[in-house]
This record gives sequence, structure tokens and C-alpha cells, in this order.
Amino acid sequence: MADTDINMGERETPTVSAKEYGLPDEEIVAEIPIYLTHRIAKNLHLLQYPQRNSHARPGELNPSVARLKPIHGQIEMDIQLDVTSPMYNKERGRDLGVGLSDNGRILDIQTLVSVNIPKSSNYMAGAFRDGALHLTPIEKITQLRPSLKYLDRVAEKELAASKLDNDDDDDDDGKKEIKAQTIQVTVRSAQAEEALRQQQNSISYLQQKLEEEPWSKLSYYDVGSEESSLVSSKLVARHTDDLVCRTSPDEFLTAIIGSIEPDVL
Repeated sequence: MADTDINMGERETPTVSAKEYGLPDEEIVAEIPIYLTHRIAKNLHLLQYPQRNSHARPGELNPSVARLKPIHGQIEMDIQLDVTSPMYNKERGRDLGVGLSDNGRILDIQTLVSVNIPKSSNYMAGAFRDGALHLTPIEKITQLRPSLKYLDRVAEKELAASKLDNDDDDDDDGKKEIKAQTIQVTVRSAQAEEALRQQQNSISYLQQKLEEEPWSKLSYYDVGSEESSLVSSKLVARHTDDLVCRTSPDEFLTAIIGSIEPDVL
């Protein structure tokens, strides 16, 4: 059903009272038809920004660079920072800029990296057109969080510089005094060691494969652009076929939540 549109109702003046639907006895103004379409379902992802302002308006994100690792599905976006703002600490920005390059660059970007979120339920994107609701299933949910890799690079460079200084001091002082140290020894069973080794190998292998995959350039189009409008138009069903229900209400509920029979002691 990759390109099938389904009509789940037709807009008409209600002929059934709310009470018959099990709802409070109020007037039903209209019944809205729902169309289910899969035109872009396989490529429709929901991107969440949990650490950004929830009141941000379309166009405020505007990444300068976006990239994708298509095999692993990882996304990165570089967001330009306003280094001219009076709230920006330029001295600290120069210190952290070492994590970006060695040519005196200040920290002028924030990199967002994707974290996949397991789907606990089914999500859909809805488009309301001409009095009808068009629904498209969402394939994947991803959260974009700040990447702190530049801090790792700063720490690595500081550690290397500190080690170089210590080596120079050791050469000047001659032989170092040997001091007694307490060593903690942990004994694991052979099975535990094997399980730990397999887990570490698996994690390191997956991380290695992720690092080895090259980045592909990703074009970003915000709301209001011609490209965005073209994709949005594909959220609307092209053809509509009536949905024929082949199960009873009890069979449908059992299929999605399991047995609905009460437990008998």
C-alpha cells in the first residue's frame, strides 16, 4: 500500500446525534472525512529540538550546513551563533574555538546531532485541505541535540600539552621517586569476561562503522520555500478509495491491544 489513498469518511451534515456516539449530548456541527495516504511515508521523519525555544518561529533555525549519513541515518546541522551579541563571551569563545581548528577561530557555530527515538506509538502528519483531513504515517522520530565533540578536542589538546610539559620537567629533575600505590584488583568469571568482551566489541564495531561512513551533503529548505511547498503538497491524497472494514470492533481492538476478555480467577 505504498501509494494507496484511503477515504475514511465523507463530509456531510450529521444525521446521528452525539449521544448515539457515546458523547455528551451536544450538537455535532460537521463530520470531517479523513484520507490516509502513503505518498511520502517512507521518507517522512519527525525532527524534534528538545533544547531549543518552543516558541521559535519557522525560519529561525536556518542551518548554514546540513549533512547526512544515509546508511546509519545520522544527521548533523551547523547553526550559526551570533558572535556580535553582547551576551556572547568572546574570550571563552576563543578558548573553545580550539576544538574547531588551530588557526585562532572562535566558536561561531553550534552543531546539532541526531539521536534516534524508539517509537512507542504511531505518529502521523496531518494536512487539512478543502474541509478534509489528510494523514501520512511518520517513518522515524529523531531528536537533534547539541554535539560537544569540540570539548573533547579541547581536552585532548590540553592533555597533550600537559603531557609535554611533564616530560620536560622529568628530564630536568632526573629520576622520579617511586612511590607505593594501592592497586584494586577485580576478578570476573570467564563467562562475565566473555560477555563483556562481546558487548565492547559490538559497541566499538558499530561506532567504527558509523565513523567510517562518509557524510553526504543535505539540502535544507525551510517553511515557505518553493521546495518545502512542493513536499507539503504530497501530504494530500491524490486519489480516494472507500475503506472497507473487514473486522468487527472486538476483532479490531484485539488486534491492537490484545485480548479484551476479562481475567477470570
